[in-house]
Amino acid sequence: MPCIRYADDIVLLARSERAAKRLLENSAKYLEGELKLKVNREKSRVVSVFAIRNFKFLGFTLGRNGQGIYIRVHPRPREKFKAHLRELSSRKKCQSIRPSLKKIEVYARGWLNYYGIADMKNSIDDLNKWLYHRIRMCIWKQWKLPRTKKRNLIKLGIPEYYACMAANSRKGYWRTSNTTTVNRALSKERLIRSGFYDLAIAYQSLHVNC
Repeated sequence: MPCIRYADDIVLLARSERAAKRLLENSAKYLEGELKLKVNREKSRVVSVFAIRNFKFLGFTLGRNGQGIYIRVHPRPREKFKAHLRELSSRKKCQSIRPSLKKIEVYARGWLNYYGIADMKNSIDDLNKWLYHRIRMCIWKQWKLPRTKKRNLIKLGIPEYYACMAANSRKGYWRTSNTTTVNRALSKERLIRSGFYDLAIAYQSLHVNC
């Protein structure tokens, strides 16, 4: 039976630049000579795996700290992830909060299932706080009128005095949605029960057995 050999991207790791060049040359000879594959010499190069601007493999790169070497997400896919979350949670597109939360969950779950092996706890925590803030902002805008805001805040357990102050605040959506009153009314627990996909909890669950 015919055998089809196909190779796309391959990463070879070596301890030094000199060893890497030797490994690259020997590997190219083997791939072309033994496996009869064509190696693109123009794209084949030696770079430091810690120079994240130059090294990226399938969206990942490597980092190094006092504990050793670890896997990290390359800045480019991380920036695209945040940009798409910003689009899904924009005030203009977030007309109904539950469908928006579902879209965010589907997208974020897929992204984390792929990139979740990387070490990014701190960045996920920061992104999670930012996303909570954006969802509160969307809900705050959806309530529109001051009387609606006041009524909903009271329903969520906010005393009338503080509900009235928040509802009639002249601050913008972004600033008001991050006040103590709105954070208390739209707590993490309430948002999760409404369908919010908590990035930090999801990321932690991927690393429970690691």
